[in-house]
Amino acid sequence: MPSSRPSAPTATSTRPWKACPITTTTTITSTETGFTTLRRGERIAPRVLAPGRITLLRSQAGPLAGDHDRVEIVVESGTLTVEPIAASIALPGREPTLLELDVTVGPGAHLHLQDAPLVVAEGADVTRTTTIRLAPGATATVIDVIILGRAGEGPGRLRSLLRADGPDGVILHDVFHVEPASWVEDAYVALAPGHRALATVARFGEPGNLHGLGNLERHSAASAADLGVSS
Repeated sequence: MPSSRPSAPTATSTRPWKACPITTTTTITSTETGFTTLRRGERIAPRVLAPGRITLLRSQAGPLAGDHDRVEIVVESGTLTVEPIAASIALPGREPTLLELDVTVGPGAHLHLQDAPLVVAEGADVTRTTTIRLAPGATATVIDVIILGRAGEGPGRLRSLLRADGPDGVILHDVFHVEPASWVEDAYVALAPGHRALATVARFGEPGNLHGLGNLERHSAASAADLGVSS
């Protein structure tokens, strides 16, 4: 089995501010007996906390403008829990930032995923896609926290897409879109006035929920701490 102890990360950026953007892929494969793949990317490293529990450590600041981060998770069997450890800040710049999360949950397997809160800084341009594929009998719970702008500033541009597919086709296809010039109007359906923190809780693979085999809830707050979601 690959080592579960990647090199020690640091929260300090190791790239100059005007460095070239990076493309990085982090790959995790989990089974009921352990991890068969733990492959770190240049900026994101999986760290094992306990059997069936990991966190995704950011070894550099960012993502910077132009970065492309991709995380691939396969739960072949058993249960995998992904826990948050610290917020991630999408920093401003001319180039768009692309964040991809690709998840496959095998037959009868279970995933509980809560990644680090994402702060979309003023001047950032972020597209984020989360794709989840469920085999028969599989379930997934995804908790996601977005902060629109750092303290004292407005948000950047954000397009966040969530798609879940089950054995019979699409369970949910959801898009949350915020433009800096009209963010108050864009976010009004999800955020209460004066709030800029948004938590989305999605549960898939459980019969009887809102969308056939899925359920989506959104909660807003003035800050991430007010959401009551661990970070």
